[in-house]
Amino acid sequence: MTDSISGAVFFSDLLPKKCPLLYKNLVDELGKENIPHSLLKNTKDIWCRDYMPIQTDSNRFVLYKYQPDYLQTPYYKRTISDVKAIESIETILNGQVVELDLVLDGGNVVKCGNKVVMTEKVYYENKDKSRIRIRSLLEKAFQRDIVFIPWDKEEILGHSDGVIHYIGDNRILITNYYDYDVEYYNQFKKILDKYFEVIPLSYNVKQKHRRSWAYINFLIMGNILLVPQLGIPEDEQALQQISNTLPNSKVIGVPALEAVRRGGALNCISWNMN
Repeated sequence: MTDSISGAVFFSDLLPKKCPLLYKNLVDELGKENIPHSLLKNTKDIWCRDYMPIQTDSNRFVLYKYQPDYLQTPYYKRTISDVKAIESIETILNGQVVELDLVLDGGNVVKCGNKVVMTEKVYYENKDKSRIRIRSLLEKAFQRDIVFIPWDKEEILGHSDGVIHYIGDNRILITNYYDYDVEYYNQFKKILDKYFEVIPLSYNVKQKHRRSWAYINFLIMGNILLVPQLGIPEDEQALQQISNTLPNSKVIGVPALEAVRRGGALNCISWNMN
């Protein structure tokens, strides 16, 4: 089940405090489009995409071990949200919950039709299991084939949702990774080209901004797309390129620097379900 058919979106209850302007803009735009939205109560950080269960069909959710290696110092451990402690979680899910015996981030799971795209970071965080076993567990849990792309270790999170976004009809948008690392970009594209039509984002500006990766991390709700805006020349080009790939969708820019400065964007701070 891809995000394009989801009907409601949730945010961490910390978002209004941590990113007040972003939250207000999101609520305003969602309200205009009559899209239901709610806050998840008793969360420990704003990145609910990373810890919330992954919906695989209308009545089935995959719960995994959210214990990422980059949050294992005493200071950061206190920011790890316990999904089972979120208020009214059983009512919110209201379906079958499958527990996956793997350390995983939801930001490293991009549902792409009958496939899921992940970086190989999941292999490094589950070294007690073989790669064959890890793939088997993932495919059984998500009920889809897994397409692995390399993990760029300069990006400690290892999230595939910072690299690609599925836009339907077997098409994938890929961020302007070649502006940062041509070798990794070529590796990504070579693998993804085997399964999808890959459409790269690019920006005709004198100097590429280091945060221009964030446009790929947009939020899809049906035929409504909310795209991060950073207050830089690339903003309008990103909106136009994404609009061109989805001419039947409404593409809306949302100022998102409050989240992007913290390392994530609109997909990261949201969790949508059918």
